[in-house]
Amino acid sequence: MESRRGVLGWDKGHLLRSEGYVEATIDGVTYTFREDVYYSADGLWVAVDGELARVGIGDCLYRAISPNLNLIALRPPGTEVRQGEQMGSFDMVKADVAIPSPVSGVIEEVNEELESHLWLVDTDRYDKGWLAVFRLTHFTTDRENLLDVHAYRAMVEV
Repeated sequence: MESRRGVLGWDKGHLLRSEGYVEATIDGVTYTFREDVYYSADGLWVAVDGELARVGIGDCLYRAISPNLNLIALRPPGTEVRQGEQMGSFDMVKADVAIPSPVSGVIEEVNEELESHLWLVDTDRYDKGWLAVFRLTHFTTDRENLLDVHAYRAMVEV
């Protein structure tokens, strides 16, 4: 692995670091990963700030569902969910697909902008296109099932 000014060589593509993001080209497709968040194996990202966590859709997951995505339905604020339980669903062309929560906690806020501006998940998925904010209840345990950017990238390369 060669390292120079933010560029690292990898066997199946390249990795470019730029202001908190990693871009990786895998099989000719370039994906963007935020470095300062955790990832679930399901493709959701989790940005932790103390007792709160903002959750969103990662680039790989979005690209997989975007051609058929019509709507994102989330459970309302005040709902308590455990890691792996349904926090909402993706309304797809032919079916609804459950969104498993990457963390345990109480949903404090949902991104209501997505109701009328679903395109935010496409254009700004790591900032304005977030899904929900959780008040964490078991993050020490939940963390064991989450991946950092490098482990997540290695998983999606397979």
